[in-house]
Amino acid sequence: MKLSTRSFATVVLISAITGSTVGPAAQAQWSDDPATNLVIADRANEQVQTKLASTADGGCYISWFDNAASGYDLYLQRLDAAGNEQWAHNGVLVADRGFSSTQDYGLAVDTAGNALLAFRSDTGVNVQIAAARVAPDGTLLWGAGGIDVTNTADFVAAPKIAGTSDGNVVVAWTQDVNVVAHKLNPSGAAFWGAAVVLAPASGSFAFSDLQASDAGNVVLAWVQSSGGAGPRHLWAQKLASADGASLWGTAHVQVYDDASGSLQFGNFPSFLDDGSGGAVFAWYTSSPSLQCRAQRILANGTEAFAHNGVPTSTDGSRLRVSPSVAWSPVAEEMFLFWTELNGAQSQFGLYGQKLDASGVRQWSDNGQEVIPLGAEEIGQVRALPWNDGAVVAWAETIGFGNQPIRATRLDGTGASVWSPAIVDLASSATGTSRLATTESTSGFAIFGWSDGDSGSRDVLAQNLNADGSLGGGTIFQDNFESGDTSAWN
Repeated sequence: MKLSTRSFATVVLISAITGSTVGPAAQAQWSDDPATNLVIADRANEQVQTKLASTADGGCYISWFDNAASGYDLYLQRLDAAGNEQWAHNGVLVADRGFSSTQDYGLAVDTAGNALLAFRSDTGVNVQIAAARVAPDGTLLWGAGGIDVTNTADFVAAPKIAGTSDGNVVVAWTQDVNVVAHKLNPSGAAFWGAAVVLAPASGSFAFSDLQASDAGNVVLAWVQSSGGAGPRHLWAQKLASADGASLWGTAHVQVYDDASGSLQFGNFPSFLDDGSGGAVFAWYTSSPSLQCRAQRILANGTEAFAHNGVPTSTDGSRLRVSPSVAWSPVAEEMFLFWTELNGAQSQFGLYGQKLDASGVRQWSDNGQEVIPLGAEEIGQVRALPWNDGAVVAWAETIGFGNQPIRATRLDGTGASVWSPAIVDLASSATGTSRLATTESTSGFAIFGWSDGDSGSRDVLAQNLNADGSLGGGTIFQDNFESGDTSAWN
């Protein structure tokens, strides 16, 4: 059983109008013990696919799917900077759904501090893309279940959402072989006259990620496929705030289009806004071998690095998968971490690399070893920028159903900052999955994940301070050791 130092309110009111849970918030607190992390959701059955989005008060929103009797429902909770649940324990029901399985979905925050969610909805005759806007007090501003963004019989999948700098909202998704995006105003009404459809000349597009950019614009990324066993490539586009026009040309930006290479099947890379109207990408290929690459696209759509990106390592005797990128906008430096494999894929390690503004490797051509190759599997790698370096967290498989989550901090030279160098975020002998992270505006990191065996997973969360400690003792101290949180992307 997983416990946390929390006491729960005994009075919970259910709003019949909005379907949201209101009333006294459940009191909780960041744990300082990795064996007893903060429990966010622990209903019967399982809670999966945790996502996090930071809020201006130093806390965050945390969302998940709850496998209720009728299907995987979408829930949301808000934490303050101290880890206190702001709504009743187990969160607010955003959408009651009947799906027996899950797909990816989106969580973001708008300029007013409201949570934004995009997800598949099956309340009508056909599956639609829906969006919800949730106020900091848990009120469902667009009603129970949100609003439908589509009205179609087409196949729709994997939506994401972004709060734009002009106070509006953009949702994007896959629709048949196209990528589609639509902008909404704060009331949920269409801002653009019609949705923007990005259609392939041949083959198919499959939506990958969406980020808010400068001046109310957004950047989208997707996987371009020629069909069948053909290569899979990474493309991107920037859409104008006013009308959704393509700012990076009608041919789009081919972030990765190597004719002899391909993305791994099922890999839909995420990316980061670079803070200057551009975007930072990291991905891994399946051919000619498993290798990680990175690229920055500038605000005008040009490439900062060599075409098709920079390899994170040139060691041809090793394989590399699942990179996570952290971006420092002030120094214009990129930090990447990934799972390192031997040629037989029987040993696993954790490596990192730093790229300067021109894409030149700074931690040797082979990268920085964090965890040497060994029998224990390394996965769920997640990176965040921190001061002049980065923090990286990962799950380490000790045995079946035993996957502690660990973290370390490296400075700009690749040297360890903490002593001991590695700390446990979650140490109980349980299975962990879908590790998510975000940066608190108060200068610490927040992690969330599903914990437990299949069919009975709970959602847990943990903070991590700049000195490697857990809990609230140094939450408001040592904000990157300088009081400057601008390195958070």
